[in-house]
Amino acid sequence: MTPDPMLFGLPAWAFILMISAVLSLVVTLVYKFATDQAVMKELKEQIKKYQQQMKEHKDNLQKMNEIQKKSMKLNMKLMKQNFKPMLITMVPFIIIFWWLRGIYEGVVVIPLSFHFPLSGLETGLGWIGFYIICSMIFTTVFRKALKVV
Repeated sequence: MTPDPMLFGLPAWAFILMISAVLSLVVTLVYKFATDQAVMKELKEQIKKYQQQMKEHKDNLQKMNEIQKKSMKLNMKLMKQNFKPMLITMVPFIIIFWWLRGIYEGVVVIPLSFHFPLSGLETGLGWIGFYIICSMIFTTVFRKALKVV
């Protein structure tokens, strides 16, 4: 087990937690201001209606395909809306993750008494696993708090 490197006087778990919160907030703000939230909300509502209609017409293949075609058009519009914020955040994320990997590769951030699936570490959760768990939580909280669709 590699010793826990300290950054800015913080243990690995605290630094990863802080980075996760900051990056989640930044991404949420970029999504809020780089997308048209009203359009996003309307598209998601329409897609949800189409999904409900597809469930209702699951026995009628022709009708279901017709509804699915409409739904696919809306999904493409939704993807276009999501593309701009993704491009804005991609390069900074690549740089930050490359830097974090250089520091925390092989470091057990959260020791566990069992093997965590998909982890190359036998004794715990590494930096990327801990980051993913934290960022899912922070992103959900920030999106709800800032009313991001």
